[in-house]
Amino acid sequence: MAKTTLKTIAEYTGLSVTTVSRALKDGQDVKQPTKDKVKAAADKLGYSPNLSGLGLRTGINYNICAILPVTKPGDFMGDIGTLALIEGLTAGIEGTPFNLTVLPLEPGVDPLHSVKYAVENNLAGGIICNLMQAKDERVSYLTEQNVPFVTFGQTEMSIEHAYVDTDNYDLGYRAASYLYQRDRSNIKLLSSAQEYTFSWHKFYGVKRASMEFGGCFTKELDIIFDTDVTDYREFAFKLMQSSSIPDGIICSSEISACGIAAGVQDAGCEVGKDIDIVAVETCDLPSFFAHPISGFRIDLHSIGRKLSKFLVKRMQGEEVSSLQSIEKTAFYRR
Repeated sequence: MAKTTLKTIAEYTGLSVTTVSRALKDGQDVKQPTKDKVKAAADKLGYSPNLSGLGLRTGINYNICAILPVTKPGDFMGDIGTLALIEGLTAGIEGTPFNLTVLPLEPGVDPLHSVKYAVENNLAGGIICNLMQAKDERVSYLTEQNVPFVTFGQTEMSIEHAYVDTDNYDLGYRAASYLYQRDRSNIKLLSSAQEYTFSWHKFYGVKRASMEFGGCFTKELDIIFDTDVTDYREFAFKLMQSSSIPDGIICSSEISACGIAAGVQDAGCEVGKDIDIVAVETCDLPSFFAHPISGFRIDLHSIGRKLSKFLVKRMQGEEVSSLQSIEKTAFYRR
């Protein structure tokens, strides 16, 4: 089947190629009924702009590249929220000439290497990065290269940049407060790797709650980094037989919560009675556990949409100060 072109739409609508082109660009010299007619025809005929030709004419690279991790340490089935994030990224550029490319970041690979690969091979006019560190080399490199970028997560750097992030401080505070309000006193935080900024934001939120409720929570004794856990189920089984049995655990994902719950039951304990589990979640999976657990929902579709919208605006020259957003999580009590 031949590719639909401006000429194809012109022949279908009875308009000139020039009028069709201007209508698709929302030209002010084209009346709205004509724009509607042309756009309806373009949708029906399956028209998509030639990005290479458009890039040559405008000098803009209309490809945006999201570099996303395939798995995280400790995962055995990947990040179940990745699909929602990609759907959101795609939705954010719907109706624009921009196109999304996802470059997988393999475990153990230096994140900067992937960014350099995308930039040096001219894969995109803008970059989206994930899993940010306090002092992240990717931010320095992309700033030096003058490549527009947006990060999913914050840094602690003096370089101001565009970002979208979850309010992990608030998440940690609310999750711990929920457990303390249920009379839990020995709380553990199952956290992502300690080099990530959001891990420490979450810790400080939990720490604040422990101070307010008179609890004792320390990073030396009460944080469990998932990089140190190869089997969540086995880990929880041993933890529930230790000399310091927890009565509350904040899990970093649905997958870790699933393994922890199974290990608790293996040890002869009951979730909801002997111990409460709270999860950071991206879907409704925790509601299907044998004992449903409460969770704080990250809307990755919304975050993805905002990330790509911010990047398009950044590529169009908008200042980074207006392209920074911190999103609250929604609490699901079960």
